[in-house]
Amino acid sequence: MNIIDRHIGKQVLLATFFAVLVLSVVLVLGNIFKELLTQLVERPDISIGFVVKFMLYILPFSLSLTIPWGFLTAILLVFGRLSADNELITLRMAGLSMLRICASIAVLAVGLTGVCFWLNMSVAPVMKQKLKVMLPNMIFNLAKNNPAGLFNDQQVMTDIPGHMVYAEKTDEGLVNFQMIKLDERKRPEVFVIAKKVKLSSETVDGAPAMVLEMEDAYFELKSDPDPKNFTKTQPYFAEFAPMSIGLDRLNKKSDKVKPDTLQFGELLKELEKEDSDRGRRSSLRTEVSLRFSFSLACITLALIAVPLGITAQRRETSIGFAMSLLVGISYFLLMTIAEMMRDKEHLYPHILVWLPNLIFLGLGVYLFRRMSAK
Repeated sequence: MNIIDRHIGKQVLLATFFAVLVLSVVLVLGNIFKELLTQLVERPDISIGFVVKFMLYILPFSLSLTIPWGFLTAILLVFGRLSADNELITLRMAGLSMLRICASIAVLAVGLTGVCFWLNMSVAPVMKQKLKVMLPNMIFNLAKNNPAGLFNDQQVMTDIPGHMVYAEKTDEGLVNFQMIKLDERKRPEVFVIAKKVKLSSETVDGAPAMVLEMEDAYFELKSDPDPKNFTKTQPYFAEFAPMSIGLDRLNKKSDKVKPDTLQFGELLKELEKEDSDRGRRSSLRTEVSLRFSFSLACITLALIAVPLGITAQRRETSIGFAMSLLVGISYFLLMTIAEMMRDKEHLYPHILVWLPNLIFLGLGVYLFRRMSAK
């Protein structure tokens, strides 16, 4: 029996590894295309380190989805092949029950559930918090660490609020530089033309700023106090003129912390606060239930995958993949629908998130008992 357990367990574990690897790559690359493709096209100077860091941040909560789905796919493939090769019939003829045959699967399911529990409770929330800070502040970090990365050759740059810049980009800096500085109502306030501009970043008055060292610069400043009169300007010329642009407005900060970015202990502390509104408390309770419910996905999907894999009785991997897609999409779609109702306290969303597990566990137990009785 130890040989049989190792034989089945090894095949399922190996298939799970490759399935999780493929699914993770698809999800991570999908998120990269969704969040970063436009920025990568517009700013090819974005460092590879930024992209790698983005991938590392998104991987943990991708794993909380891909591990159960990969485990489901692996069981369908392995048990479909065992059934097609009549190995399961041989084991049943030897007097082994389906529960005993699936003992190694049960051990793997419990182990993977523990991994998902750790990811959902501790790791994924921290990575989500870092990611939600990283993406909105991408322009700020780029301007702070590599100011030249903000500019594209012969294109208008409007990422810095209140500034419109057009320039030709070279290895040494910017040439044929033109900039319009706007006031709070988006009206032109300063017009600048410079033959050459060198970019750097430093701290000015305790705040990060981008410094432009302009050569052969021509300025036109609006001199009439009347905001509607743009005919009077004050021009002047400078062979060398440094100018700093504050980057504080690029550094976006959000005071509202979302429940999915809180660790489990922080969630419980938030629930103890009496000043939270009903929608907020409902969202927090739903997040707690969701993490527990989602962590049990490996056990739930394994229970339904074994009878489905045996019933399919096919060697072809396409059948296993198709069934895993059908079951996985159905399960995670129900979970997503329940999660979308997290703010609607009257619908008891903290209970609804357990519904997919109850449905699939019930169906899995029914199919498993029916299969064992044959």
